[in-house]
Amino acid sequence: AGDKGKGGGGLQVAECLKVLRIPTCRNLTIFMLMTGLAGQIYHSTFSMAGPGFFKLTAKDLGFFQTLSGVIGLISNTFVVGAIEKKLSQKSIITLGASILVFTFTAYAYATSFDHLLVIGVISAFPSMAMYTTVTSMVTRGTPREVSATVIGLGHAARSLCGIVAPTIGGYLYKDAGVPGVGYTCAAIMVAAAVWSQVAQVTALAGKSKEL
Repeated sequence: AGDKGKGGGGLQVAECLKVLRIPTCRNLTIFMLMTGLAGQIYHSTFSMAGPGFFKLTAKDLGFFQTLSGVIGLISNTFVVGAIEKKLSQKSIITLGASILVFTFTAYAYATSFDHLLVIGVISAFPSMAMYTTVTSMVTRGTPREVSATVIGLGHAARSLCGIVAPTIGGYLYKDAGVPGVGYTCAAIMVAAAVWSQVAQVTALAGKSKEL
């Protein structure tokens, strides 16, 4: 027990490096970083763009957030499972990223609360489906003994995005406004969609060798 207590931090670093050597986990972690960065840039600037650019009231903002939460609940409860019966997990994350390219581009042209509602409804489903599917893919693609490390790594990736995205988003919104935020997020999602196609094939092919 004493030996286990020593060097716990070193063990964690070693476990993280071990996990990142597994192609599936490494590639999906990079995918999560890209999609998480785009999402966090959008969300971190929305609190500024809502009242400033779109002239939304507190009531409008509250309704929009509630609607997003309800759609997320419906998506995770009913939609994701049904989609997984029809499409492969790889297809789900690629399709989700592609839809978000469209919605972020549309956000660059949005000028009213009605536009935001349409964009929010369309983007909520692929966002939740991608998050749930990627989490499932990562945990299934790694040995059971490192599953806790895999989950922690995913949370760390999202936390990292939450740290850097507000600063990036703030500069984007200040210099280029809502269009700049929308186009930047769309570009990041294009990279994520391409990465899910190019890198994931390699990961699946090399998975047995790494495990």
